[in-house]
Amino acid sequence: MLTSRFLVPLKSGAEACPFADLDWSVVYKLFPLHGNGGLGKTFELERDTEQAGFTMNVRDAILAETMEKLMILHDAGAHPTELVGLDESGDYLIVKQPLAQSYGDVEADRDATLGRIDAARPHAIERMRAVPCRARFKRSVWIIWVDERAWVLSDLHPGNVMKDASESPCIIDALLAPVPPGMVNSDRWLAEAVADARVWRETGKLPKRQAFDDVNDDDL
Repeated sequence: MLTSRFLVPLKSGAEACPFADLDWSVVYKLFPLHGNGGLGKTFELERDTEQAGFTMNVRDAILAETMEKLMILHDAGAHPTELVGLDESGDYLIVKQPLAQSYGDVEADRDATLGRIDAARPHAIERMRAVPCRARFKRSVWIIWVDERAWVLSDLHPGNVMKDASESPCIIDALLAPVPPGMVNSDRWLAEAVADARVWRETGKLPKRQAFDDVNDDDL
């Protein structure tokens, strides 16, 4: 059991053990290295062979994957995160974040619809320019475009949406995995979400799609 005279233990999640330094308003997260070599969580996308859509197979991540996830989330606009490094024994990856506070209206923020964005206080999801994806994933997912690649964002449970030092809602953690390039055009909804996420990231403007704009009246 880890103890400290200066750090206050917080509720542990599936991936990390967090500790708060209240004097300096910083949270340190320790990602433990497991006996099987896993460190953190990730998932792999596969086409669902039985029905249309995709499956997300969660698995243990390795150090490089967890570090990449933290960097992508940081660059996308999630809560600021600094990679401190490995402890002396190599048993933990240590990261730190400015102390995030509880955010009262988590459900409203997580489920906010695009187009209802307060420019002064953007929702946590819109802050990351994350586009809701209507492809069949059997769970709520969003697509972001970072580092010239599309990424699937998921697992935005209440504990992963907080508010930062400026009182703005922010995402502090999520499941994240890259979209295989060959899979993008295999599904119309996925392709649209990837295209919109890329435009939003590169131009700062989210494309507006008209409902049923691609439907032929003769087919109705």
